[in-house]
Amino acid sequence: MDAHASPTGTTTPAANYHATDATAADMPTQSPDEVAAARAALQGSVAERLWVGMRAFSRLLQNPDDTKQVFVMGLVINAHRFPGFISRFVSDPSGAALLRDRPTIDSRSVDFAALAELPPDTLGGAFARHMKENNLNPDLFQPPPGLPDSAAYIVQRIRQTHDLWHLLTGYRTDILGELALQGFYYGHIGMPSSFLISVFGTLRYAGKFRKLHPFQTVREGYRRGKQAAFLPTIKWEDWWTLPLSEVRRRVNIDPIAA
Repeated sequence: MDAHASPTGTTTPAANYHATDATAADMPTQSPDEVAAARAALQGSVAERLWVGMRAFSRLLQNPDDTKQVFVMGLVINAHRFPGFISRFVSDPSGAALLRDRPTIDSRSVDFAALAELPPDTLGGAFARHMKENNLNPDLFQPPPGLPDSAAYIVQRIRQTHDLWHLLTGYRTDILGELALQGFYYGHIGMPSSFLISVFGTLRYAGKFRKLHPFQTVREGYRRGKQAAFLPTIKWEDWWTLPLSEVRRRVNIDPIAA
């Protein structure tokens, strides 16, 4: 599939998998750290952004489960690269359509119970099982506060598809899997925060995962990210009923080595 093609194929309309409960789940509250990071990204000096980013990175290395620090890092460390990414996103017809329609992948928009009824080898069925088996909250990823509306939506879309990227790449949600996926992110969209996390995170945990060849795993993630079709502008909701193997073929992601 062409990296910029709109999703096609014989699929069940995405509307069939829309959530019908308007009060599905309470959305997480805004993080004060993220509010401050957005302000620094928009108005702060390079030194201020670096300070906020490195402080968040230090906290993340101490506690890899502190997802909010990844958000903070992304806002300030990627500030100078993000305008170019937005340009690529909106110049893609599929990206422009996403920005116009603003679909979200959360419990208010997606009927995860209906997805779970799909066969486990479909994108939607596998995604619903992935979320449940890993006890993941689809409402975690909210638009960052303080950014212009369009930029905030694009950031949210990237965040909300994070676990779909886990599913497509085959990387688990443990520390090594997250590091490998950050390597994939860096190869794919080139954000500096992903470089920092993948490289220095691997150095931090190399001893713990020595037998699993962490440097080779992260390097392979980078290679797979470089070769994949452009994922951020794909409307995954139109592909829920497709076999996962077909989705991987369309986006040029080879199955993870056993």
